[in-house]
Amino acid sequence: MTALNTFLDRLPRVRVGRGGRAGPAFRAAGVAGYYAAVIVTLGGGLRAGLSLLVLAVVSAACALSFFGWAWLRRWFTGRETLVLLEHVWIALACAAATLAALGQPVLAYLDVVGVGLGVFLSAGRVGCLLVGCCHGHPSSIGIVYGESIARDGFSRHLVGVRLFPVQAIESLGLLATSVAAFIMLPTTPPGGALAWFLAAYAVLRFGLEGLRGDARPHWLGLSVGRWMAVAELGSALVLAERRRGGGLGAVSAAELASLAILLAGALVVRHARDLAPKLLHPAHVRELRDLVRAAVNEASSQPTLRVSSRGVSVAVSRPRDGEGIEVSLCLPAGANDLPLLARVAARALPEIDAALVRLVGDGLLFARVREPTDAAPMPPARLADDVYGALVRQFQADRAARLPALPVIVSAKPAVTELPAPPPAVSPADPAPPPAVSPADPAPRPAVSPADPAPPPKDRRSYFTPSKAPTDRIGT
Repeated sequence: MTALNTFLDRLPRVRVGRGGRAGPAFRAAGVAGYYAAVIVTLGGGLRAGLSLLVLAVVSAACALSFFGWAWLRRWFTGRETLVLLEHVWIALACAAATLAALGQPVLAYLDVVGVGLGVFLSAGRVGCLLVGCCHGHPSSIGIVYGESIARDGFSRHLVGVRLFPVQAIESLGLLATSVAAFIMLPTTPPGGALAWFLAAYAVLRFGLEGLRGDARPHWLGLSVGRWMAVAELGSALVLAERRRGGGLGAVSAAELASLAILLAGALVVRHARDLAPKLLHPAHVRELRDLVRAAVNEASSQPTLRVSSRGVSVAVSRPRDGEGIEVSLCLPAGANDLPLLARVAARALPEIDAALVRLVGDGLLFARVREPTDAAPMPPARLADDVYGALVRQFQADRAARLPALPVIVSAKPAVTELPAPPPAVSPADPAPPPAVSPADPAPRPAVSPADPAPPPKDRRSYFTPSKAPTDRIGT
């Protein structure tokens, strides 16, 4: 794990190249991915027996669609953001329109275009890994981004936090999907490889969305990326059914409807178990603040405990120096959600200083704050993120400090204790050795008298023989 983390920590950078030829790392990954995608697309065309000239024209149309959609999105939203699923759909739509205009079979060529798109998207995720966008949750295995990456747009509150490399997992998944689609090109009917690519990427993206830690818009309990993955999977299933049977029959429609009902039921259960809307409701935030203010009047050096109607525990005490108050905040039992804890603390105690918060035990936030007033001030911008970043950095530092030392690695062969060299053999020229003690001579005095305790036997084994070697291993 240490070697992997060390390797990942060397990857972040905003520019690649040397001297005056250095350029943005994300753009370099995209350009390299496009060239690789064109090469794979042409190779797939040869494998499927399609026209390379037509594929070259379609590749150019896909490139124009990428830049055109990025420009339109920036013009509408006022900022530059790239959503890979959107670009997949736009590229496939432009490719289909180009093929229809050229009078070529659409599905046969889109099979090959899908293979190239997977390679391009895989390289794009490598660019995301380098610059820190689309990052994962805090993890013991991952990558750490520094201040230089934050100056280029990375979330500043996560500087120094080890994050799971979800971008690398998605990149490898996309590459594996493209390899599988490339292999099946000559053996599947038109549309088969495309349906595989769309379905596989939709499932991959839906799962990996749960590992991402960046801020993304949500709707009805799911991120927009997951809703797009659901739509893409449905389209792939319809395409596969139409290719297999010539149309979408009643049985297939019923199966799709059952999947939609299952998804709706899962969303209802998820919404019922989601504590965030309940704990962050303005009425509950006011209740927490009132509990703190009421506990201040009774606070002493011993904590005064209060529990809200939603099960949030608040303990208030006065420090010995008399400056401010000390507040401990804990979510309801079973709610081990550090981001939610930071958001609740920032809403209920906007006077909190993110640099002074501490994580005590398992899910207990401790902070020294100014005494709250009647009117709650608006929390500073990004206060919840700053509190969350401080808590995560402390948690990871404490976890690293608690790890035991690495065990000594010993050989399976028993170690041999070095013995003193034997005395040299007696040569004929040397004097004769003293005669042995005869029975008539008095017995030599024993080294230990019978009354003395027997000395412990001398153990010549090394402390690191297999019977003494440590056997524990450090787990992750």
